[in-house]
Amino acid sequence: MAVFKGLPISSGKVSAPVCLYSAETHRSVSRRSLDNDREVDREITRFRNAVAQCSEDLDRIHDQVAVDVGKSEAEIFLTQKHIMNDPAIVDAVEKDVRETRTNVEQVITDVYRRHEEKFALLDDEYLRERSTDLGEIRRRLLDNLSNTRPGFKCQGQAHCTRGKNRVIVAQELTADMMVRMNLESVLGIVTEHGGFSSHAALIARSVGVPAVSGVRGVMDAVQCGTPVLVDGDDGRVFVNPTEDTIAELTPPDEVESDDVCLLQSPPGSEVLANASILEDVRHAATVHADGIGLFRTEIQFMRANRLLSEHEQFEQYATVMRIMDGKPVTFRLIDVGGDKQLPFLRMEQEENPSLGWRGARFLLGSRDVFSTQVRALVRLSKKYPVRILFPMVIDSTQLKKLKDGVREIIVAEGGTSDNIKLGAMFEVPSACVQADTILKHVDFGSIGSNDLIQYLFAVDRNNEMVSQDYNPDHPALWEVLRNLSRAARDAGKPLSICGEMAGREQIPARLWDAGIRSLSVGPRLVPRVRNELMTHLGDRVQ
Repeated sequence: MAVFKGLPISSGKVSAPVCLYSAETHRSVSRRSLDNDREVDREITRFRNAVAQCSEDLDRIHDQVAVDVGKSEAEIFLTQKHIMNDPAIVDAVEKDVRETRTNVEQVITDVYRRHEEKFALLDDEYLRERSTDLGEIRRRLLDNLSNTRPGFKCQGQAHCTRGKNRVIVAQELTADMMVRMNLESVLGIVTEHGGFSSHAALIARSVGVPAVSGVRGVMDAVQCGTPVLVDGDDGRVFVNPTEDTIAELTPPDEVESDDVCLLQSPPGSEVLANASILEDVRHAATVHADGIGLFRTEIQFMRANRLLSEHEQFEQYATVMRIMDGKPVTFRLIDVGGDKQLPFLRMEQEENPSLGWRGARFLLGSRDVFSTQVRALVRLSKKYPVRILFPMVIDSTQLKKLKDGVREIIVAEGGTSDNIKLGAMFEVPSACVQADTILKHVDFGSIGSNDLIQYLFAVDRNNEMVSQDYNPDHPALWEVLRNLSRAARDAGKPLSICGEMAGREQIPARLWDAGIRSLSVGPRLVPRVRNELMTHLGDRVQ
């Protein structure tokens, strides 16, 4: 077994054989000199025809993705069309063809790679990721000019599955590549290049495909059919994983059968669902989750790759409420910073973003973003009961500022707080120490175990050198959880846990014994968690 480390860009874990995908079919382009003006004009015509044909292709792909994935994701292809038709780039190509008297394939390669290199060196992450778009446009044009198409390495061979029930391994996760494959049948993606905020990475997250990028040398380490395990949570890729590794890291199979899918949580418990997109909400409704314990509102901004207006947010949140049909939904205010950067916000680079301007700090320092989102939720509260969750609260003073901000907006919008409940997340040790005070000033609390473990043990869970200390079984963590449970009970306030650990096997029973009866997990884990709690409570009765 070999273990590779990369950048986690879409969460989840999966074990399956590899399907190699080659998007780079033009590593070397032959240079050809043009002998006369007629040949030069012919090359210019070939280039213009290629641009026109590729523009039509991008329009077609845009329409397809808008239907299959979503309108926000489809904007990728219009962006690429605009870049390809940018007069500055078009003029540069045509000028080089005329001045150097060189074939258009070589000129496109030279011009686009110059732009790619410039963008790749920029400090701004959003602009740096645009080098991926330039590379994809370059490949698209060259494919058109040479009448070739990228594809699976074993395409045409009897054993080729074209990615069905496989982990795709490629040089780069491109938006075009995502469209060429049936994402519903692909189990995971691993690439050597590409970043967290690339357009295609947003597509991977939006459709729930586990993905890891920046895995140097992985294409040389695998062949079609090589078994791998992709850990999209920690950014690890296991080549030829052992059975023990697979058993330890892969999540339990989804419970599909109605006869083992409990439609109600055991008495005294509450099993809610975490959600990032509407498909998660629909899945939660299908398994009859008790509600949405955590709706990650920032994912909507990430998918759109821009700030959403008040009306756009209101419409999305209202759709969530309609799907859940009266069950409670907790909307966490936009939680960015750390490992969740929104490049279009042009946030300053920080040496240690996990300890920087994120969560509640970002909200208090970004009044326009904060106010627009809260106004949308206040509008929602005029029709539905609304639960608002403050992320990354560090103490009661910070909490008071957030509450005051919400109250000001409620008054300004002519609303009331009767239909709004406010909650605080316990993710930072200082907030846990002040739990008694904080819980007096909110309607409910929620434990974010992912960040709590990270900050409690000062461990970067994406750093393989210290990842062994990211330990949900550590006695110190359970002491903190029991203290939070006691504080909530004393304050008479509901307390839930919405981090990843709540869905791990045997953890729900331990949380029950620690006094935490409300668990929010991935939608597909709701049936299993219910079954585990029911078994645990049955054993206690016996």
